[in-house]
Amino acid sequence: MERKGVLMTDLRTREAKEAFAYLGGLGYEMLSVPDGVCLWNETELEAWGKSLEKNLYAVIHPAPPLFLRPLSEQTEEDFGQAANEGILSAFCVTKVFGGMFRERREGVLIYLNSIHAEKPVGRGSLFSMGCGAVQMLAREVNQDYGTHGVRSFFVQRGISQYDPDGKSDLSNLYFGVEKRYPERKMPQADALNSLLAFLLTPGAAPLSGSDLRADGGMTMYYGERITEEQVQEIRRRQLLENRKEVTILGDV
Repeated sequence: MERKGVLMTDLRTREAKEAFAYLGGLGYEMLSVPDGVCLWNETELEAWGKSLEKNLYAVIHPAPPLFLRPLSEQTEEDFGQAANEGILSAFCVTKVFGGMFRERREGVLIYLNSIHAEKPVGRGSLFSMGCGAVQMLAREVNQDYGTHGVRSFFVQRGISQYDPDGKSDLSNLYFGVEKRYPERKMPQADALNSLLAFLLTPGAAPLSGSDLRADGGMTMYYGERITEEQVQEIRRRQLLENRKEVTILGDV
């Protein structure tokens, strides 16, 4: 039986490389885009993609690496680079391979993106704009291709220890990150491997078209998470204060 092909369009990030190896170990035929093929050139991508049409089953399209520069210093060249690597790449990948799946009436598109589609980076407006645009593209894919058997998912991964330094005085998102995760530590690069494997299966069909916030609960809490020991100390102090108040009232 011929193995199902899964194309990972970009292997620049540690998470993408981990997923590529993991899914290969599950029996999928893992494919990558050759260096000479430009993701934001639809014609070029389509010409190469025809060779995969027979057994290609799914495409996983990661977001580009975090791009940081203050808004006041951003140039048209920066905008062009961010647009090419972000939304234009996602658009061309969707047109070429999503169109292929649409004709076949079967296939999976996974946009392995970032929580920055909804959460500002701070000095990363070009990156966040691209993530938000891809998020909306994924929703449109569900409306257009979903009626033709194509399952699609937008996965918002959380902050990783392998990301570039994203700290900015304009956002507290990268400060005390390990305290924001319920497990009090940042996820490893392989944290989403099992989720991606599940999304490739028919069992994930009820989630098709979804924005999946796969950040381990980090963005469900805006401030710094305190420990259970700190909670107990706060309660102890409150109890002591209440007892003092009762004593004072009793002396009146």
